[in-house]
Amino acid sequence: MLNPVDLPTLFAEDRIHGCHPGEIHPAVAWWVASCLVLVTESHGVALVHDGADLAKEYTSLFCRGAINCRHYAATVSVVGGGGEELLAYAIRALRVPGALITTAGAQVTIRLFAADGTPIRVGGGLERICDLIARGKVPIPVNDTARGRVVNRHDIAMHFATAEG
Repeated sequence: MLNPVDLPTLFAEDRIHGCHPGEIHPAVAWWVASCLVLVTESHGVALVHDGADLAKEYTSLFCRGAINCRHYAATVSVVGGGGEELLAYAIRALRVPGALITTAGAQVTIRLFAADGTPIRVGGGLERICDLIARGKVPIPVNDTARGRVVNRHDIAMHFATAEG
């Protein structure tokens, strides 16, 4: 594993988290995203972040990891800045798994959700993601045509804001 990290420290019951840059680094987001696509066998992921510069840095690598998972050609729908409610709305609208990347100072947290909106936890796939990373089995694309794409879906955030108001 390039840029090794202490996986048992990063992976909690329902999240991946650590202090940047000492415990966690942006490549972890790449690894997690690629493994999320593989574990969920999904061709898409909804992504929300908290709008902080550090969260955006992790978002960028998360997107690259998700679009580079084997033959899935996953589309990452970046909804933009928001919280868990916005992500839940995006997951329902797109019918794909999702990820929420948040920061509190230097603390970075990545939470993953299944396509039905339930958190991906230990016993529900999070341990498989951790195991793939630990064994250096992070999936890569089989060829250039297998790469996915990143789309900005700020329209979902606007629909959410309208539905809330």
